[in-house]
Amino acid sequence: MGQQGEECRFTPRIEETERALREGFLWLTFPPQLEQRYRDDYRHEAAHAFRYRSIFILFLYLLLSSGIYALMPESERLGWISWYGWVGVIIVGASVLSRIRSLDRWFLWYAGLGSMLAVALSVAITGIMHHQVANQLTHAAIMYAVVIIYSIVGLNLRTAVLAGWIGGALGMMIASAAGGAVDWDVAHRTYTGSSLMGMLICYLIEHGHRRAYLQAQLLTLAHQRTEQYAEQVARLSRTDPLTGLSNRRHQDEVLDLLWRRARRDQFPIAALMIDVDHFKHYNDHFGHLGGDECLRTVAASLARFAGRADDLAVRYGGEEFLLILSGTDLASAEQIARRVLEVVHGLALPMPDPALHITVSIGVASMVPGPEGDFDILLQRADAALYQAKQRGRNQVMTDSPVILLAGNGSG
Repeated sequence: MGQQGEECRFTPRIEETERALREGFLWLTFPPQLEQRYRDDYRHEAAHAFRYRSIFILFLYLLLSSGIYALMPESERLGWISWYGWVGVIIVGASVLSRIRSLDRWFLWYAGLGSMLAVALSVAITGIMHHQVANQLTHAAIMYAVVIIYSIVGLNLRTAVLAGWIGGALGMMIASAAGGAVDWDVAHRTYTGSSLMGMLICYLIEHGHRRAYLQAQLLTLAHQRTEQYAEQVARLSRTDPLTGLSNRRHQDEVLDLLWRRARRDQFPIAALMIDVDHFKHYNDHFGHLGGDECLRTVAASLARFAGRADDLAVRYGGEEFLLILSGTDLASAEQIARRVLEVVHGLALPMPDPALHITVSIGVASMVPGPEGDFDILLQRADAALYQAKQRGRNQVMTDSPVILLAGNGSG
């Protein structure tokens, strides 16, 4: 992927994120695609956090329950615990569900439903407990439930508001069905007041979380783009920009490692030095653009001969190419060279003379590295063989030993 492709991949997301961060989000919404990504990430993050928060919530519930139980008139204790004990069951149930990772995307549903039921029970109890002290204590439990769902459970503002207010209305209906009545004056001071405060806290928490999410997204995208650029620079540093084959720098790095391994394990390395015949004449006639297209076409054909992990196709310079074939002796390299000759001829790239096509000359060498010398020896021998092939009329293969393989068409 080129530089323009990398820009197209990252720039829209970065611009979208920066715009959302710059313009603010009073109503806690992002552009549609960004909003969907945020919600998906938020559900998983909130479910993961609740696995640990639920322990803290349960601890607070037990602490509050023990305090209320100790102060509750003895005549009201059994009735109170038979109702309020279900809040503890809800907390434990939500905690268990949060540990099932496949349910993470449903976190807002089960946590929201559990919060609504907890609020409903807390409100309903205030209408059922008739003793004045018991009634005041149960109103304290309302404030606990409301503050918890808005600030600790991890619900977003919309879900928390629905759970809090629907739960309150449901609790009043339950109290009425049970023959009780909620004291509106006290309820406004506990349930309504704590709900409004909780909504503000939840709004500020979500606003801060969304801002932090945008900043984290920008950092992640910038890091990914930097990695892509670094990879692209590394790729360009070892790739010929015209043909996409390896360049001389990459060739030296790979061949040095391959040479040392071949010396250690004593296996042969073959080099095919390939030169496009009469390319200057072709380039002068068809122009540089035509010449570049010719080189790209030939290079694409040569690349198919370097399909193994340790093989390498290189643009050696100008119209000259190099194939490095690991574990290939001279006889096998000759056969491959003849196939290269046939494939290039089969491309039927026309020369200025319409009766002729582009051909190549190939010099082949293969050797098992000895204790002395480096891969330059192999390249020199392949280059010397190429020189002989060109001297003998081009469009042919010359091996390091005096064996010549002619192509079917003698043009060039």
